[in-house]
Amino acid sequence: MSILSSITSIGIGATIGASCRYYIGVLSIQYLGKGLPYGTLISNIIGSFIAGVLIILILEKLFLSEAYRLMLLVGLAGSLTTMSALSVESIEMLSMGHYSQAFINITLNLSLSLLAASLGVITMKYILNLA
Repeated sequence: MSILSSITSIGIGATIGASCRYYIGVLSIQYLGKGLPYGTLISNIIGSFIAGVLIILILEKLFLSEAYRLMLLVGLAGSLTTMSALSVESIEMLSMGHYSQAFINITLNLSLSLLAASLGVITMKYILNLA
């Protein structure tokens, strides 16, 4: 696979992932309010679950071509999940003296994202063993 093809595949996935992350953020504010940055939390959970699913498909079953692996895992899941937003939002909370809110935000993002990735792996292993 050429460098240009790789960049194109990643870019397509990243465009979709970043767009989804943006709209998840908009909808989360509309429906859940601004108490916590729910959009980042939801995006990280969904993206981590997708990454867990893709890890099994890619590493164990190799169902996807290189272009699709780059598009989905690096582009889509990579841009849907967002450590930079988590960092900035948490630093903003800390700078405003909202220490417990920042702690809750960091704890929820890390623990639920790891749980979601694990559930993605477990779910795919279960589905693939049924097939």
